[in-house]
Amino acid sequence: MCFAGAVYLLFFAGLLDLRSVSASGTQSILQADLKAAVHDWLKVKFLGISRERNLFFISSEKLASELVAKFPRINSVEVRKKLPHSLEILITEREPAGIWCFVVSDRCFYFDKNGVAYAETGKSSGFLIPNISDFRDREVTLGSLVASEEWFKNIIAVKELLPKIGINVAEFAIPSDSFDEFDAQTAEGWKLLFSTSSDVAKQITSLGILLRDKLPAEKRAGLQYVDLRIQDRIYYR
Repeated sequence: MCFAGAVYLLFFAGLLDLRSVSASGTQSILQADLKAAVHDWLKVKFLGISRERNLFFISSEKLASELVAKFPRINSVEVRKKLPHSLEILITEREPAGIWCFVVSDRCFYFDKNGVAYAETGKSSGFLIPNISDFRDREVTLGSLVASEEWFKNIIAVKELLPKIGINVAEFAIPSDSFDEFDAQTAEGWKLLFSTSSDVAKQITSLGILLRDKLPAEKRAGLQYVDLRIQDRIYYR
């Protein structure tokens, strides 16, 4: 009798049942989609009793994991219980570090600073966000890394460092047979050749000295490429 009474108070008396869900921090994710996913998770039953029957029996960690898995755009999520009847969900969405395009499969993804592909898109124009054309035969899905860390970290570093020596990059490319090499197409029309095996920061510092002392802007009309793939060495044509 006592057990039945306890069950009634915990799950059926409505003392701590969930009645409202609020969410904040969403930008691209629709509030309706987010709340629908939350309600679907809450209505799952165990021994005939749904999670929403008692706020204390809702696992904030499990709900947060469910939302991160369902919405790749989410970078982090915090679920707060507000007694006696509410849940508050705080979302932080991923911000784009670039667009990674897989040429063979003709698919492009936004990726964040950690290299996570979180939304499909098309190529962008301009220089605000880098485009990477990957000619290798690879497949990537939402929520996974666009490439291993040495690739996207080096490319982002190059994108951030080149403007400091007066060079803007229109697009990056990874050749189909590449092991550790990638190219940067400059706004002036010539290419920079990089390797993930070299220190790109040091190479760009050396490039700045080369451009200042030997290849100022007025001498670059016929320039085809500058090769920075070998540490402490620069070749150009």
